Amino acid sequence: MKTRHFGDMNFIFPDDGVMLTPAAGERTENGIRIIARVDTASGKSMTLNGVPMKDEGYGVYTCPLELTSYKTHLVAKDEMSGKAFEIDVYYLKNACKKYRFSLDDNIWFLQDLTANKDKYTSMFEDPYLALLKRIHDEYGSKFHANIYFETPRNGGFNLTQMTDKFKEEWKANSDWLRLSFHANADAPARPYAHTTYQQAYFECERVHREILRFAGKEAFAGTVTTVHCGDCTLESAKAFRDLGYRAFVSSYKKSDDGVDIRMYLDSEKCEILRKFGFWYDKETDIIHFKYNGGIQHIRPEEICARLDQQEKDTPLYLFKDICLHEQYFYEEFFLHQDNYYEKLSTSAKWCKEHGYEPTFMDDLFEFYTH
Repeated sequence: MKTRHFGDMNFIFPDDGVMLTPAAGERTENGIRIIARVDTASGKSMTLNGVPMKDEGYGVYTCPLELTSYKTHLVAKDEMSGKAFEIDVYYLKNACKKYRFSLDDNIWFLQDLTANKDKYTSMFEDPYLALLKRIHDEYGSKFHANIYFETPRNGGFNLTQMTDKFKEEWKANSDWLRLSFHANADAPARPYAHTTYQQAYFECERVHREILRFAGKEAFAGTVTTVHCGDCTLESAKAFRDLGYRAFVSSYKKSDDGVDIRMYLDSEKCEILRKFGFWYDKETDIIHFKYNGGIQHIRPEEICARLDQQEKDTPLYLFKDICLHEQYFYEEFFLHQDNYYEKLSTSAKWCKEHGYEPTFMDDLFEFYTH
């Protein structure tokens, strides 16, 4: 909540940088209508972009506003003193009733593809990729896999060793399956919470180079990613932005053990994300958006109730970013989940039955890189 001193002027709603979806207002032919609310001292003659605001009492002024463009600049002005307060609000017309699967910690399936390159005639002979393709074929789902550079598993593997045998197949399936950077490796946890710009840039750039080599630009999701453990320094975020990433997903909260999962944002920005789901940082030119579809730590039979409750809890944010981690697929992993397929299938079925359409974030944000 904003702190207001007498005579100050602030927007109660919308917040500066908030990105609203069609769920956040009354639908119109060309966009949505919202009620802007400004908090200031009583007895003023307030306007919003030149339109008189209604004095609601107690220093609160309101004005209906239609959002039809991606960006709308708002100027709240006290016509008597000339004092004004300006913000920008954004409208994401494609961000309502959409979903994607966001898969983290990926590298083992790439190691397995390379180990079996002389055996497999298709990359979908790999069991993990075969499962993802089955879900896609059944529900049209789209998968965004965030990958590591290296792993110590089975004697060690890094992306410079990854076969390019399946490059044309990666390209051919890039309408539903894409790759992006996640981290250098699974350990250490929270690798970018204390690192430098230079280290973050180095580790990210070499993953990019290898994705382009073995999968092609068509399968490279180079504008949106998840940083390992969902947290990083501002300097790391700037490095990732300089390498092309324009949007990041995280939980934007403290985890149950008190660890930050919020990128570099403060509690006020996390609260905006909790309610509206999307927020744009003008200082860094980075979009932040919030997980909204956690299925990793619940049973398949609990998923529908969880997704139903999330719709009730976040009625202004009807986008599902559904996350699982690759390792849980494998029997060798100590946290193996033998219901991996059922979790993805149940989630995809719920989305289809509730009118959610599969998407990539490039399309949702209208980056149009593919």
